[in-house]
Amino acid sequence: MCCTWPHRLSVFFATEPDRLDDLSNLMMQEFCRLAYRVSEDELIRARNQLKSALMLHIDGSSSIAENNGRQLLTYGRIVPFVELFARIDAVDADAVKQAAHDFIIDKDVAIAALGPIQRLPSYNRFRSQTCTL
Repeated sequence: MCCTWPHRLSVFFATEPDRLDDLSNLMMQEFCRLAYRVSEDELIRARNQLKSALMLHIDGSSSIAENNGRQLLTYGRIVPFVELFARIDAVDADAVKQAAHDFIIDKDVAIAALGPIQRLPSYNRFRSQTCTL
């Protein structure tokens, strides 16, 4: 089955097999929490991490070309960093909460796992956790 959702939230994590259940639960709890509570400190930290990652990503001519191509395909133009950072800084707690409601709360999930995944929770467990905090 091919995932054709127009928007997606992707997360990558690695852990020991005996911690897989705990980490999966914590991840889902944190996602759902974002629909109800987002602190200003979290927003500042997330904004800074995103801006840093964007700057670190353009460390050579290939990555600059890739970034420019992605922006041209997405926006039809190359967005200056000043504008991009202003957009990032404009995201407030209400916008994060709304996005969490739109993309996480009571929504289907897609899971891809690699390695010793015998203790990975079932799809139904992941899905049921999108309905509760």
